[in-house]
Amino acid sequence: MHHVRAQAVRWVEEDWPGWVEVHLVEADGTVVSIVEKVPVVDATDRMVPGCAFPVELEIPCDVVDGGDERAVAIRLHYGIEDRQGRTLFHVDAGSLTTA
Repeated sequence: MHHVRAQAVRWVEEDWPGWVEVHLVEADGTVVSIVEKVPVVDATDRMVPGCAFPVELEIPCDVVDGGDERAVAIRLHYGIEDRQGRTLFHVDAGSLTTA
């Protein structure tokens, strides 16, 4: 399974289940803003009310186009989309990990 590195940057809503803003950097340097529930983006339970930001995350994703050795197209798991409703992102291949 692939994961893409991202950062949670702030609370949007701390009340359970909690919503955070997450930044994902695309291969061209564009910063994508995603607002999502904490349990969806943080499988390690590190984000609790009062935690210090930024929090490094690894979000599960599928590689949908290998592109080249520098950039790949990915789709995040759980139906995660950015604020514009996009679900397909082009990221630097170095931002992916495999588990």
